[in-house]
Amino acid sequence: MSSNPLRIIPGEAHSSRVSVTAFGEPAPSAPGLHDTLRSGEGPLSVASKINDRHPLESRVQNWDATQREHQLEAYRRIFGAADPIKREMELKLVQDTDFRPAVLGGSSNVHRDILLNKETSIDWEDIYSGKFAQTTCSNISAASDRPPMDFHTEMEKRFGI
Repeated sequence: MSSNPLRIIPGEAHSSRVSVTAFGEPAPSAPGLHDTLRSGEGPLSVASKINDRHPLESRVQNWDATQREHQLEAYRRIFGAADPIKREMELKLVQDTDFRPAVLGGSSNVHRDILLNKETSIDWEDIYSGKFAQTTCSNISAASDRPPMDFHTEMEKRFGI
């Protein structure tokens, strides 16, 4: 995929050959076999890992990464090598940050969306963030009565002030 920087559609990523140890750690006594006891997954069916996939599934999974590579290559050609490097460094800084105030929506990462130029699009993850699964009947009224903490209160709580 990295051989052609102007590729718009992701290439095929499914393989025709697979080793048994590609999906888990090999056993120390038999390096060619999957270690079912240490992995905790039970018996491994390699056929289910390979054959249950549609040929387009790998292309769909790699769509965003391919579009990002294409965008960075265009930036490199227009603005030079410093611009894509700066953008990747900023994205890494934002992704490594674990502080997300409740005032800004909690788990949503607005800064990451801005850097990836997705602040105007609505994805599946923006609507179904998993918060509804954490809400139970006993804490629905308590959660709705409480307003979200402001920025300063959340900082005080985080640093124990």
